[in-house]
Amino acid sequence: VTLPNLSSLKWKTADSLPEITSQYSDESWTVANRTITVNPLGVEVTANLSASLYGYHTGNVLWRGHFNASGSETGITLDVWGGLAFGYSIWLDSDFLGSWEGDAFHSTFEGTFDFPRVLVAGSSHAITVLQDYMGLEENWASAGEQFKTPRGIVNFEFLGTNTTEVSVWKVTENLGGKGVCFPK
Repeated sequence: VTLPNLSSLKWKTADSLPEITSQYSDESWTVANRTITVNPLGVEVTANLSASLYGYHTGNVLWRGHFNASGSETGITLDVWGGLAFGYSIWLDSDFLGSWEGDAFHSTFEGTFDFPRVLVAGSSHAITVLQDYMGLEENWASAGEQFKTPRGIVNFEFLGTNTTEVSVWKVTENLGGKGVCFPK
């Protein structure tokens, strides 16, 4: 068997995450603006960013938070819940900030991610989080509440300021959410 010279070949690529480009519009995404939710587990949240509240229950979930910078932001802390062995990655606009690769022992992870540059006061930005959603918990005992554990961004906080607020969070998953579109 002779392998071809891979560096001399013409390669084709496809952007698998156009959602992080400045040209991408999330206009058709679901606005994540629920203010009330029943939370039997008593989990304190800063936003109702549980994917199931918006009809998304499996696979990869994309979250986008739009905000105007104060100029003091230095990073962000996210507490994301996704189920055992889940992971997530985060971008500021198109700048990759980092990931939680996941492991077999943690179903939640709070990570702190530094911004790569100083944000100009008044400038618009988007935080994009790609979350691997590992499904809901199983109840091994009857009448348990474990299956109601949220999946999504449970808490977030900008570093360097306590005045910056996300103006709108949006969420999407597979095309059509619960009404998955299958070809005929």
